[in-house]
Amino acid sequence: MRSLTAAALLALLLAACTAAGGPDDPVDSDDTPPPANGSRPAVLVITNGDASGAGGAMTVSQALGHRGADDPVLVSGALFVNADGTVLLCEAIAESFPPQCGGARLEVRGLDLATIDGVQREGDVGWAESVLLFGSVE
Repeated sequence: MRSLTAAALLALLLAACTAAGGPDDPVDSDDTPPPANGSRPAVLVITNGDASGAGGAMTVSQALGHRGADDPVLVSGALFVNADGTVLLCEAIAESFPPQCGGARLEVRGLDLATIDGVQREGDVGWAESVLLFGSVE
């Protein structure tokens, strides 16, 4: 009876792994999942203003919760520039080379990349590990 139970459990686990995708499945971590309820993705619009009154920096996840508020916020994350020119501020760096955006993310608009120190490049992709950006989350 134990071997039958173990075999059934193993079959169930294998089916779950196959449905979730295995290690050989290609993963494109730059694919931002579609926003919930048909809304548009969150965007951090850079503000040219004084960030001194913004308080401490938020994580990208915290900034996503601040979406729609009128006041600009200071957000900390890893900056990625995709081959198509899209700029993302990401919660984490996925381990690969070149690195990729991992975790929560905000599309960034209105940023002059020349103002960002430490941007590294590999091919058409650019990244900076620790960036603070000031803007409104829309």
